[in-house]
Amino acid sequence: MSVAEMFNLFDRVKFGEIALIEHRSSSYVPDLLSLLLKRYAEERGYMFIVDDNLDILHVINEHLKAFGVSGAFDDAIVVKTGGLQKVGRVASRINVEGEPSVYLPKYSHATEGVFSQAGKSVNVVLGLERIFAFINNLRDFYIMILGAQGFLGNTKRKAFYFMDIDVAEKLPINPLPELERIATTVIDAEPELDKINVLVLKAPDVDIIEERFSFSLNDVIQKEGTS
Repeated sequence: MSVAEMFNLFDRVKFGEIALIEHRSSSYVPDLLSLLLKRYAEERGYMFIVDDNLDILHVINEHLKAFGVSGAFDDAIVVKTGGLQKVGRVASRINVEGEPSVYLPKYSHATEGVFSQAGKSVNVVLGLERIFAFINNLRDFYIMILGAQGFLGNTKRKAFYFMDIDVAEKLPINPLPELERIATTVIDAEPELDKINVLVLKAPDVDIIEERFSFSLNDVIQKEGTS
């Protein structure tokens, strides 16, 4: 398969949906798929917005430099929660608060401001499992889940939430079952030699359930390097 077929998959995620992309800690899945989603947004004429939780975007940026791609996210609009490293055009910063009841209203206010000015957008959410690591009781956990549910149906964005399942499964309360319930589309992504394989596990478009997609690492990196 090809990058064009991946773009077709992204097209089939409609505005208002949440697509959950599950991957392992040891892979470059979030790095390369985030880069591919940015290219997709640019090609389709959508704004590209990143929710950067606890400096995950900085890690991705440094990984991509090792592949020969520098400054890939310099022009991305970023909503930043916690962390110290600035990558992209940071539109808003939110501190990591101990209580979700304090954090979520601040986060909602920040994102509403960004999306109200953006028009149609592709929204990549990085490091969400790290935010759930601060939660150790069911009350706070479900406040966070209700917060995530509240963004479902926002037709200004098509959202792609990356989840490191190695981290999520070790948390005091694993958020994966609830996030899989909320998400309209669930995707498993894993590397194989020089490519990333993608398997659609859940989707409102039943024709693509259990369908497999893949893209070459070199295709993404070489095209980015020459753009």
